[in-house]
Amino acid sequence: MLTVLAIITLFGTSLAQRPSNASTCDYYAETLYGANNSNTQFQLVQHIIALAFGGAFNLSNVSSNITGILNPGSFNGLNVDLQPWFNGSIDSTNLNNQPVGINWLDDGGLDPLYDYLSGKTPNVTFSSDTTNE
Repeated sequence: MLTVLAIITLFGTSLAQRPSNASTCDYYAETLYGANNSNTQFQLVQHIIALAFGGAFNLSNVSSNITGILNPGSFNGLNVDLQPWFNGSIDSTNLNNQPVGINWLDDGGLDPLYDYLSGKTPNVTFSSDTTNE
């Protein structure tokens, strides 16, 4: 939930900073990556999604309060951990009308997201034998 609030705050702030004739993607692609094209917009969306799922990790320029939806956190004083819904420990996927557990994080868990967010890899990279593609 903190991630959602952070994204809402980002967009609220972006409306105050960006020109009225520039979309959010156009503005931030140019501001963060120096150009506004399909490649930089892809990088922007990839970064937003990686941050929303993986959280701030050890990023110096992002609040550590952004835990990401795949890390334990809290909301209104309640502990929240959504990772079991994604790592196969809960039967949360419908397959042939049957509840099954599928490990959607089978290619290193959060590591591909953290590698991307820290700049270790230029993209979020999964292997070809993963369910994450």
